[in-house]
Amino acid sequence: MTSRAMPPLAALLGGVLDALTGPGVLLDRTGMVVATNRTAAAGMMFERPIAEILGSLATLDADATALALAGIHAVLDDVQRAFSLEFAVQVDRPQRWELRVTGIPADVGGGAVVHVAAMSIADTDGVTERRHDTSFRSIFSASLDAMVIADARGKVISSNPAARRLLGRNEPGVTAMDFAQFFSAGGRTTSAADAWQKLMLDGQWRGEGRLVVGDSVRVLDVAASAHITPGRHLVTIRDVTESQQMEAQLRQAQKMEAIGLLTGGMAHDFNNLLTVVLANADLVLESLPPEMEELRDEVGQMIQAATRGSEMVKKLLAFSRRESLERRPVSLEVVLAETQALLTRLLPSNISVQTDAAPELPGILADPGAVQHMLLNLATNARDAMTAGGVLTMRGAFEPAMELPDGSIGPMVTVTVEDTGRGMDDEVLAHLFEPFFTTKAPGEGTGLGMAMIYGLVQQHEGTISVRSVLGSGTTVTIGLPLAEVTVPNATPRSSLLIREGATETILLVEDEEMVRRAGRRILEKHGYRVLQASDGAEALTVLRERGKEIALVVSDVVMPRMGGRELYASLREEGFTMPFLFTSGYTDRMSSDTVALDPSVPVLPKPWTWTELTASVRSALDEGFTPV
Repeated sequence: MTSRAMPPLAALLGGVLDALTGPGVLLDRTGMVVATNRTAAAGMMFERPIAEILGSLATLDADATALALAGIHAVLDDVQRAFSLEFAVQVDRPQRWELRVTGIPADVGGGAVVHVAAMSIADTDGVTERRHDTSFRSIFSASLDAMVIADARGKVISSNPAARRLLGRNEPGVTAMDFAQFFSAGGRTTSAADAWQKLMLDGQWRGEGRLVVGDSVRVLDVAASAHITPGRHLVTIRDVTESQQMEAQLRQAQKMEAIGLLTGGMAHDFNNLLTVVLANADLVLESLPPEMEELRDEVGQMIQAATRGSEMVKKLLAFSRRESLERRPVSLEVVLAETQALLTRLLPSNISVQTDAAPELPGILADPGAVQHMLLNLATNARDAMTAGGVLTMRGAFEPAMELPDGSIGPMVTVTVEDTGRGMDDEVLAHLFEPFFTTKAPGEGTGLGMAMIYGLVQQHEGTISVRSVLGSGTTVTIGLPLAEVTVPNATPRSSLLIREGATETILLVEDEEMVRRAGRRILEKHGYRVLQASDGAEALTVLRERGKEIALVVSDVVMPRMGGRELYASLREEGFTMPFLFTSGYTDRMSSDTVALDPSVPVLPKPWTWTELTASVRSALDEGFTPV
């Protein structure tokens, strides 16, 4: 800008400004000095003649000029009320000034101007300033958070060691980098330009950034403060990638737990309904003569449909961790070999099945049927993902140091199922374990396979992780605990024996009337005398009145007023010694609870069929026991 002679208007305004005690000037929108007072011109501000000062901001450096103009525009446009800036003026001796632009817009010669007042912040001996600078530098260098200092254009001019570690750089001076780099990856809601603009206007800004480091994207908490020194801005960056991942995992675990509770309750109700259907269908089938072949076939289809429903309920219970397991020491190598033999027959010929088990693999504490069920479900998913054929690989390995479900580190055996199919995107992965979630066409899948696997893994006190890339296949890794203790096996249904010609009296305790009625009819058809109670309290009354007649108590677990566990405890306390048989849709939870009361108490899972009910009753009567 060029100097020009003082116009009369400037002289008039200068006279007004002379009334001020401190140095002051008037600037227009372009930054031209249109008036100044004598204090400013006499050396306290610019140390130059007034005629040389007017129409010039030459005393400011380029960065300070840009910031001053931005502040002038913000005040004149009523964006902010005031603007502060520190700058250095080099005259006979170095001196620093604080410039405060206050919003007094006025029409002067057809243009708007602002009043600029200045105050010297010179520290003649420099001791205080050096002390403050040393303290800041110490904090800056020692901070565990990444910190950088940027200039007026956002270019990084200084960084602390934490910032260099975050950025993957070792050199103290970070070059060719600016504020925008902390927003270099997608997925953010705020752009670097927007964040910088807000920082310049408000003096502070905080939000989320994304930084590409190598082949990964780090999520950043970015906080910035403007003008910590003249034209210098402090940016603090904290890497929150791991904490966000942990929060997401916690939310997912809480969601899955809530879904599991809801699913378990639904499954229990379905078990009662299916018990009624299966029991009554068995009764109808038993009553039909052989010559009514067509009707017997229709009833048989009804039983098959109810049995399929029972299998679905088992999957729901497995997801909610309420289906009983028979965990015992198992060789994963044997399970893999048996599963491979099955899959070779079940999968299409264009899919190759390979297994790879590490030598001397430790045994696992698991239910072998459940482990094979998980592998078969994963193989089915892999088959559907490899419509054009591919390779399915099942691997067994020993991992000496894995993160266990309780957060500690310990050994596990892992089984990995890998396919070369079409893979999944992040959206599908986010919902993978939710019940009834499926990407298959209607009628082609129930959406319970992965939910069942998730529940079985939880019951095994194991871990599960899924890695998938769209177009490149999926890898599922399940961690299972090592076999360190022996778990007693439950009696499988297939081993129960049936005997006819019964005459004993049985007390049947069940709150669901339809289930109770179906059970009574089946037992009576086998010759038993049946007494009934709708809950534990009513059953105790019957026992006190007719206990000498009763040979066996068959009781549901969850009932109003008094449940099956409370009934069993009261029965023992009052000295009754007849056998006891539990029936429940919550078989896993019941097994652990009844063992705590008496290890001899058998449990009949719901839904039961005619054969299973009568076989369990006969077995309990024949074996008998005395409560301990």
